[in-house]
Amino acid sequence: MARGREGAGSGARVLGTLIDLACMLPWIGVVAAAGAVLVATGVTSAMDDVTGNVVGFITVIVPITIAAAGFDEAARHATPGKRLLRLRVVSRSGGPGFSRSLLRNAIKYAFAWELAHTAIFALVGSTTAPPLWVAVVLVVAYSIPVVSLVLLLVTGRPLHDRLARTSVAPALGTAA
Repeated sequence: MARGREGAGSGARVLGTLIDLACMLPWIGVVAAAGAVLVATGVTSAMDDVTGNVVGFITVIVPITIAAAGFDEAARHATPGKRLLRLRVVSRSGGPGFSRSLLRNAIKYAFAWELAHTAIFALVGSTTAPPLWVAVVLVVAYSIPVVSLVLLLVTGRPLHDRLARTSVAPALGTAA
């Protein structure tokens, strides 16, 4: 496994993640459109914030996290952004496997995303000052990607790679 500054360059990794985020937009748009229809027709009028957050988690965050993990675990060990930039996810044993890929993408996407959703659901429609926990959750939600980016730029390995014991390297058959 690549350590420290070995492996793929941080600029390529950031660009790969941005490409992956762009690839997620059509799914997010489909879910948002379906949600808008449900809201407009009154289907969701009796839904409380917790239920709405759970529905959002199950319909948006879970499928995207599982899809990213599936790409990282598949034969090329790369999401569309990594494939385009000729990168792959690796572990000591070669490919990361699905469980390691799922952990990696849960940390990279799902955890911070769900924390932010939780805080936003608590804020939307509230007419009182938000409780302290909302501010704490928002700080943690924004800290995860910031810490990951700093670790990537300084050490070459972001938080999700460190915790999942993976790294990103040039794809097989490409120059390092």
